Amino acid sequence: MPSPSEQSTPIRTLFPEKPFLAIVLASVGGMLGLLLAGDVRIANAQLPATTLQPAPIPQTPFASPGQPVPGPGGLPFGAMKNSVDVRVQAVVGQPYGVAVIEMPLQNPIVGPGPGPLTIEEEPAPASTRIFYPVSNDVRVTMGRPPSEQPVPQIGRGRLLNRVGNLIRELASNDDPKEQTVGRRVMFLFTGDQSFSVPVRDHLGTLTMVDVRPVPDPTLARTLQTAWWEETTAAAKRQMDATDTPPWVPTYLVAMLSGRLNLPLPAWFGRGDETETQDPLLHTLEWIGGAAGVANEVFAAAAAGGTLQQALNDPAPAQVAALPLPVSPAWQSPMATAPVEAPAMEVMAEHVPPECFYLRYGSFENYLWFRDLTLEYGGDVSRMITLRGISNDSAERLERQLGVQTNAMSRLLGPSVIEDQALIGRDLYLDDGASIGVLFHAKNVFLLRSSLNSDRTKLADNNDALTLKKVDLQHGSATLLRSSDNRVRSFLVEAGPCILVTNSETIADRFLEVAQTGESLAATADFQLARSYMPLERNDTIFAYFSAEMLQGLLEPSYLIELRRRMQAEADIALVRLARMAARSNAIPGEPPMEEIDTLIDMGFLPENFGERADGTGVVSFGNRLVDTRRGARGTFLPIADNPVDLVTASESRWYGQIAAAYSDQFSSLDPIVIGVQREEFPVDPSGPAGGERRERLTIHAEIAPWQPENYGSWAKQLGAPTQVAIDFAPDDVVALQAHVASDTLGPPTHLFAAIKDSFPPEPESIDGLISKYRALKMLPGYLGAWPQPGALDRLPLGLGRGQPVGPGMNRLIGGVYRYTGGGFSVLSFQPEVLNASLPYLAANEVDDPAQVRGRIDNLNGTQLEGWVNQQLYERAAAASLAGAEFLNSLVAQLSVPVDEVLDQAELVLGGRPQCPLGGEYLFDPARRRFVSTAWPSDALAPSPYAPVDYQTPLLSWFRGAEARLTQYANRLIADATIEIARAP
Repeated sequence: MPSPSEQSTPIRTLFPEKPFLAIVLASVGGMLGLLLAGDVRIANAQLPATTLQPAPIPQTPFASPGQPVPGPGGLPFGAMKNSVDVRVQAVVGQPYGVAVIEMPLQNPIVGPGPGPLTIEEEPAPASTRIFYPVSNDVRVTMGRPPSEQPVPQIGRGRLLNRVGNLIRELASNDDPKEQTVGRRVMFLFTGDQSFSVPVRDHLGTLTMVDVRPVPDPTLARTLQTAWWEETTAAAKRQMDATDTPPWVPTYLVAMLSGRLNLPLPAWFGRGDETETQDPLLHTLEWIGGAAGVANEVFAAAAAGGTLQQALNDPAPAQVAALPLPVSPAWQSPMATAPVEAPAMEVMAEHVPPECFYLRYGSFENYLWFRDLTLEYGGDVSRMITLRGISNDSAERLERQLGVQTNAMSRLLGPSVIEDQALIGRDLYLDDGASIGVLFHAKNVFLLRSSLNSDRTKLADNNDALTLKKVDLQHGSATLLRSSDNRVRSFLVEAGPCILVTNSETIADRFLEVAQTGESLAATADFQLARSYMPLERNDTIFAYFSAEMLQGLLEPSYLIELRRRMQAEADIALVRLARMAARSNAIPGEPPMEEIDTLIDMGFLPENFGERADGTGVVSFGNRLVDTRRGARGTFLPIADNPVDLVTASESRWYGQIAAAYSDQFSSLDPIVIGVQREEFPVDPSGPAGGERRERLTIHAEIAPWQPENYGSWAKQLGAPTQVAIDFAPDDVVALQAHVASDTLGPPTHLFAAIKDSFPPEPESIDGLISKYRALKMLPGYLGAWPQPGALDRLPLGLGRGQPVGPGMNRLIGGVYRYTGGGFSVLSFQPEVLNASLPYLAANEVDDPAQVRGRIDNLNGTQLEGWVNQQLYERAAAASLAGAEFLNSLVAQLSVPVDEVLDQAELVLGGRPQCPLGGEYLFDPARRRFVSTAWPSDALAPSPYAPVDYQTPLLSWFRGAEARLTQYANRLIADATIEIARAP
């Protein structure tokens, strides 16, 4: 099952890299075997098993085995055929002792083991406490079979066959098979008295084990080292396998390292080795809220000075005393306004140029988009797949602004609202965006009265809210707010437009623009965009991201505050986890530790916790935690309202690298404009869709002005725009074509590829050069070019021509068939696919010029639908299991009461955990684990195969799409048409 990563599995992990020599040897060996000896055979002989090296445990038995309990079929476990004695070792220590329980298996198990051991119940006597158990299977590897016989027989090409076989084995990276020979659980405990502890697995309690601790400092160090190695290894596995923030294992590793004076593992805080070090791309990860960036910030906060010492950072704490570093040396805009100014909507004349602009055109269009969003739980991204966390960011923003939509506003909205838009400086909805809702009123008095009435009612019904008039630099506003910024709403008015925003800066700029006229509509870039996409298009959604807005995200004040607010978010989550850990360690009858200073003193938070450069910190109001400057998590003070004046030396160095990279490589940013039009059309009730309600979305996007030199070599790979398009066979489900310019292929050439309906090979099976070859042979598709390039014909020894097998058809080396004729050169592993498709292939002239064109048909009822459904199910299933394991870790590692787990998880994550398979997480008391209702009722994990009734969100609405891309000297245009099914 693929590892879930908010975010996807990189292609390179599906096709692992091999040394170049190994690939060449494998290719030569495969060719020799195929050409000279037919099928390749591998003998079944096995090498002796090689033991893996688990954490070393000294073989010093000094405790008695536990008493057997009844097992399956009424037999006691001690009397079962495969049962063996339990081995126990334990030593006392401060603040914790260490114990290990091992249960060897008499008969090793090949493949998946019997499941981990767990200790999830209180020991006896109750004065002994169990902490931080970690379990693993003791596994050994089975040898890889040798290449047939040690001495090859002579003749019939067997020598070359075996050489090819051996080379492929050496070049293969197939994982060796493993077998489980035992199970082990290690844990910490308090006290020095003997105790009994129940050992369980997924089937229930196996036995009560008697543990008799002994004082032995040498053995204590050995066992503690072994426990620490297993704990950190298990934490790394959990972090790699989850799409929820891996903050529980990160916190536990950092906290235990500090409290027990244990070394941090080498991987801690260093991020994923595959993450880019390019300053440009790394900055995009920060702006886009990449999970890896937030996890690195959290790890640094959890470990504090300990991590910085491990990373050889001599200055764990710094003072902000330096001025802001210099911004990138942005080039002046290259755009020129059109000769004749296009018609403009009124709202654009009130939008500050540094804001994005997302216009709905009418209140009805806004309701359409909102209803589409609500069909997927308030998050449009759920149309592709469900996330592991539901944070209701759209509803949270509505509550913060006080502009929630109800039945009355739906009814009255069209009569008082002419036009509506979202504007803002950023889209950080999960943490707190700088954003606002802009209205163009049909009747200003009625709209003002309605909004003010709603705001007054909210303030009157909630003592935590205040409503007052405030003076801004360029006018006045009314402010509805709470002290923690959960509600923060400025209302300002200019002409026929009213703006409701959570940002004081945006509100004041709105008033300033009304006075100066220096609006978005007055910029040359926006006028150019409106000339390309005029008002007459009647777009359902019109989105414009100005160069000023994009550059604003990269300004030093903005980026450094973004970095600081990630620190603030991490600190709030850390306090939540520290309180859980302290509560689990509290002496029964004593109140739990809640105060931050106490948590620091007891080692549950790092010593330098809260030492921030800007002097802010976390404060507690009962169970509520807020940042002293930014407010409550999820509705942080907008970055636009929290300017940074002074920075630390490390912040200055960090931003200086970013500014230098953009100045040298990307010194100007191009505006982006997107238009979406919708069309609802009837479907024949007797047709295959059965009366399904459908809509067609037509999307037109441009980057204009476009500067190809900013985008490196990839922008030079396409040929000139062309009106030539390739016609494909009607049964091709997926088709793609591109007009490319390549020195290898010769003159500009149309490359095209198509796949017919099929169930493609699983990504996991495409591992290794030979596997890729076999997968391609199985795939019913073809690859072609027009006009015929000469690259294949120029290969030495005539390898590109092959052996004739029919008119225009040749069989090349490796079993590839090639057709040449009519200017086409087409390749496929399956000659019947070529024969069936060739009559339809043609290069025809069309009206719209483009370089790239693609098409995906409606997948409903196809084999490809099943394959896509299975692939997306596997990703969702992996995320579902990871979410359940996160909840289980709160119970097992932090002793959170079962009935509080979901609420506590929401406080830590900033959103409620949700099962990506659409089920609900419930605690199974019999197996003492969280499971999902979407899993089989008798399983502790989702099925590896999608259930018959499972349909991934994407396939519930996708009904086909076409797209094309056109690159001009000064414009980049993308057009797409998507058919979607709507809820009845």
